[in-house]
Amino acid sequence: MKKQLQHLAAAITLGLASLTAQAAPVAIDVSGAQSINLLGEAGNTVWLIDVGANALLTSLDWALELNAFSPSLLAEMQVSFGDSSGANLLTFTPGGADFNSGNGSYSGSLDLSAYGISVGADGLLRLEFSDAFKDFAAGVSEGEWVSGSLTFGVSAAGALPEPASVALVLLGLGLVGSARRMRHG
Repeated sequence: MKKQLQHLAAAITLGLASLTAQAAPVAIDVSGAQSINLLGEAGNTVWLIDVGANALLTSLDWALELNAFSPSLLAEMQVSFGDSSGANLLTFTPGGADFNSGNGSYSGSLDLSAYGISVGADGLLRLEFSDAFKDFAAGVSEGEWVSGSLTFGVSAAGALPEPASVALVLLGLGLVGSARRMRHG
């Protein structure tokens, strides 16, 4: 009996350890960010946001107003995001099909779970605002992120699971234990 309890305790521990909890979404106000140079060049607006160590980005929702300064285009304004090193970034262009200068409003959502984008142990999400084509001299802004936000769904690595998930694991393990007792009894 003692050995069965040890196995059950080990199974519960493994079950709970394998669960990943959803952390609160991270909303970032992008008002005033500038798209200045090409991705990776000095002078770009770069923000580091703490989302939790080894967090995985699961989704992106956006509601934005952009202003591309002529002759630059709304389709050229982009934000790249990923870990703090800047080496593993995904680039997002909200106005990707808008080949106009001036103001544009965009909203939508994207499932990021298939991309496996995570931040490192430092927990910092890097955002770099840039332009896909340089129309002006280096260091001159191509456009402004006038208002709005980017909201990232974040799965927190190593976080405590939600109570409902814990209850389901315990219920399942209890049923397994009951079935074993009935079989041996």
